[in-house]
Amino acid sequence: MVEAFFDGLCDPNPGGVATYGFVVKRNGKKVHEGRGLACPPKTAQATNNVAEYTGAIKALEYLAEQKETGPVILRGDSDLVIKQVRGEYKVKSGLLAPLYRRIGELAARFPSLTFEWIPRERNAEADRQTNLAYAEYTGATMKAPTTDVMSIDLVVAAPPDTVAAALRKAGLKGTVSPLPGAASRVQCDLPAQPDGARPLIEIKRRLEGSL
Repeated sequence: MVEAFFDGLCDPNPGGVATYGFVVKRNGKKVHEGRGLACPPKTAQATNNVAEYTGAIKALEYLAEQKETGPVILRGDSDLVIKQVRGEYKVKSGLLAPLYRRIGELAARFPSLTFEWIPRERNAEADRQTNLAYAEYTGATMKAPTTDVMSIDLVVAAPPDTVAAALRKAGLKGTVSPLPGAASRVQCDLPAQPDGARPLIEIKRRLEGSL
């Protein structure tokens, strides 16, 4: 079985340095890794989501070049990317639309391709490649992979589309599920540190009219 893991970051987001990383494994053994700039730095294209999409594309391009014919699982911790390529979310962003189409073109080359969301702690190797790419470009010290996380599960009294948009704007990754009464259940993995949950709590308060 072939597994490909992808990741991306943009710091600051948006308009900063956007990098991607990916790792390919066959039967659990790493056989290839890649990383680089997702787009020109400090431009309107530079966003977390563009970086994540680029990581997925680069992983599939590598596998296509290898003429992979067996089952492939593409895994990432971007809820947005995974749900869009599965057809669960619409692609409304002009920045993401061509990247989404490129995923579709590449997907058609594989007899069996599955897209799977995984929590951030299971994506540490791709995360490391992404951070290496960032460090190589900026000359900064490589950021530590985000593996020390806490899982947050809370209810927000706002529609799922509104909550998901607020999460994306804040650069947070999570799963948003609809609840009765135009409410949403939000599940996020956040850094296990003081005030780590503050961005999510601020979104909840803002959407519920408490700020």
